[in-house]
Amino acid sequence: MAGGLDATDLRVQLDPSADPAQRLPPLPIAVTGRAPARCAPTVGRASIEGNNLNIELAPGTACATRAAAPFYLRLDQALIDKAPVMPGQVYRTRVYSSEGGTTKLLSFGLLDTNPSSTAPLPENGLWWSEAAADTGPALAGNGASLESQNGEIAIGLFGFDDAGAATWYFGTSMASGRVASVPLVRLANGDPAFTPMGSRPATQNGPRLELEFLSPDRARAYIVRSEAGIDVDVRTLTLSRSRFSSGPVGENWSGRWVLVPDDGGTPRVVELVSASNRDAENFQLADASGETRLDCRFVAGTSHPGACTLSGSEFAPVDFDQIGLDRLSGHTGSGARATLLRVTR
Repeated sequence: MAGGLDATDLRVQLDPSADPAQRLPPLPIAVTGRAPARCAPTVGRASIEGNNLNIELAPGTACATRAAAPFYLRLDQALIDKAPVMPGQVYRTRVYSSEGGTTKLLSFGLLDTNPSSTAPLPENGLWWSEAAADTGPALAGNGASLESQNGEIAIGLFGFDDAGAATWYFGTSMASGRVASVPLVRLANGDPAFTPMGSRPATQNGPRLELEFLSPDRARAYIVRSEAGIDVDVRTLTLSRSRFSSGPVGENWSGRWVLVPDDGGTPRVVELVSASNRDAENFQLADASGETRLDCRFVAGTSHPGACTLSGSEFAPVDFDQIGLDRLSGHTGSGARATLLRVTR
């Protein structure tokens, strides 16, 4: 508890009472949680700076009971300083308690206002911490293993504890659009590999992982540390899935692929064998004949392509805006969906 608010249940979300078909900017926002009965908090102040949505709650006064009850606060857009909540964004939400002249962080989370249909499908595999302009240097030796199945994500986060010892956390959660909130646990007191199996390891609560998927192979990860149900610290990382190739970046997409159109067209096998960096912002792969080409453009400041176009003499160009290492998704010129899938030999 902090100022009578139960921070474990605090959530910032799109107002579920609003008609989704009529959600025009600015978007309606609601804060839900628990507080002493008949003693719901009020919104003191809210502001948006870039993609940071900060909300201060003033606890109710003269509460008659300690029993907790749910509360629902619709956030009046007139209370938000500087900018309204807009569609097509992922907001980093922080809810604070404002009481007795002090402000204290209660809860951190992510709010996705994008259509769920545009969310990237994260690729399964090993993801590693990498340097990025908005999250800082890579956290050496830290990474994650990720498995996505039908919208459910299982993730293992590996790194080091406060004493520098290697540690590993695990958790599962359902993705919501391009974000996911994953409570993590650490296993302890299990059987070593060369002893008889049978005893169940103990579980210890770990941090929470808030994920924002930027593409099928890149994500912002927020490691959230909580104490007594209150979020007290947040560490931001960029995680990416990369191949083991040490050559030119474009070689990561060389190999055999199958172009699968969703409009009933014939799948095509594409063999991309040569890669060249045309400049610092673009690279190209081609087949042996040079007639089929994959042209890609990097996301500014990264070695990850944000858009690619596949063109050839025997089919119309296909534009891809979801770029993974093993799967590219996009549309043909007519608007039909198409997928380029890597084929393992």
